[in-house]
Amino acid sequence: HETGPHHPLPVRAQPAEQDSAPSDGPAPAPAVRRDIGIDDVRALMTATCTRAGVPGPGIDRVVEHYLDGELRGKQSHGLAKFAFESQFFSHRIGSPRVKHERGAIAVVDGRREVGPLSADFAVRLAARKARRLGVGVVGMVNCQRYGILASWSEQIAARGLVGLVANTSRPEATVHGARTPFLGVNPVSFAFPTSRGTVSADMSTTLAPMGVLWEARRTGSPLPTDCFVDEDGAFTHDPDAARAAMVFGEHRGFALSLLIQILTGSLFGFPMGEGVDSTWSTGYTFIALDPTFAGQGDGHRAANDALVGAIRQAATREEGSVRLPGQESKDRAARARKTGRLALDEALYERLQARAAGDFSSD
Repeated sequence: HETGPHHPLPVRAQPAEQDSAPSDGPAPAPAVRRDIGIDDVRALMTATCTRAGVPGPGIDRVVEHYLDGELRGKQSHGLAKFAFESQFFSHRIGSPRVKHERGAIAVVDGRREVGPLSADFAVRLAARKARRLGVGVVGMVNCQRYGILASWSEQIAARGLVGLVANTSRPEATVHGARTPFLGVNPVSFAFPTSRGTVSADMSTTLAPMGVLWEARRTGSPLPTDCFVDEDGAFTHDPDAARAAMVFGEHRGFALSLLIQILTGSLFGFPMGEGVDSTWSTGYTFIALDPTFAGQGDGHRAANDALVGAIRQAATREEGSVRLPGQESKDRAARARKTGRLALDEALYERLQARAAGDFSSD
């Protein structure tokens, strides 16, 4: 999902060396971090979007989407991804269009629109259908990528609906015991409403997102343990030797990833596996469900409140309470917004400055 439109996962020209622990050999220099005002970062991002030709009314949407990912602590899907994806903002053709529609299902041609803007279109379409029919299922292809998925499932839930969002990628993931990548990284997010906001989960079906690999290659840092495998199917810390991300949970994670592959592929006639050969052939799915169609009025919110309350009050082995999915990242973002500042790698800050100045080639 993080691979560039014309940059497939590179294969080493020579066989990979024997894997070694990150402590073997010289350690990479520690990243220099800089304390920066959020408004200063926002200004750089806004200038980048303007120079790249993002439509004026959509600039804030794009900026806040990637900035929110960073503030939530999802660095692989925050500012680093913005710096990478901004290279392709100028490739947009126009606003997305519905190319097929029947009942609750719609198929959208994203027309290479900037990722957050195309996703916003799909969310609104799915929600409208759910309000009218009880369910809205939107498949989209031929668009640029976005950052965290929770932004979109939460938008659906904020409308009082249950939301599910997923996408695929090139075949960049494999499962335990296999050597060949044959699944997309296939992330998924869901969200549901309560009377006090939304509860959401956002997860990859791989042990680490591909953004971790791209940043490791860029910085020369080692990969996390047991998350990526080389061409022989052996776990590796070497980002240059990595050939596939590992699906989590062995056969259980495999089954979930396989479901997402279908939901983002053949359900809409989109490519799957080796058929996904670029950004433009990558499938995205947005599902909205209206619980009021089940004949309970707005009672689902109270039921969700009760469930969340029971979770929070559950007995634990140590002090504290059970942590709801997504809550830690939301709290992290709230703290950062309150201080108005964030810690950013110096190298990434320089990349953002270059983009704001109109340099979309250096990396």
